[in-house]
Amino acid sequence: MTIFLNPDLAASKSSRKKRQQAEVAPDTPATERALATLRRSLNKQVKKADNEERLRAKAIADTMPEFIAAMDDEVLTPFFFSLERLATAANRRRIASHPLRPEAVDEMHEGEDAKEERIAEEERKAAEAAERDAKTAKATPQDASAS
Repeated sequence: MTIFLNPDLAASKSSRKKRQQAEVAPDTPATERALATLRRSLNKQVKKADNEERLRAKAIADTMPEFIAAMDDEVLTPFFFSLERLATAANRRRIASHPLRPEAVDEMHEGEDAKEERIAEEERKAAEAAERDAKTAKATPQDASAS
């Protein structure tokens, strides 16, 4: 039998795999400059997008008082209701103090809050029933031979 490899010179399997894989390219000054240029470009794009978003939000905020003043009563109530439903609790209270806000919005919130409470209670009862059923199923052993 012919021995092709000297066992003393043979490399381990992991080192052979490392040799087969491409080595990580070393960071050269040119690579570092290219990455720095890329980072600067990406930062400029992010700043530009942030600035555009900030200006858009400012434009909407500046126009909102005239927009609300131009609405008729038929549109004001659902507008304020929707706006307050989406707002945080603190902002909801602030919005509620707006002078053009109709009083009917309070009634709409009461009805919606009651509806949400009913739904939450039904979901809680359904979860409790499912948990009870699961416990009952575990407590009563199923005899496979009786089936």
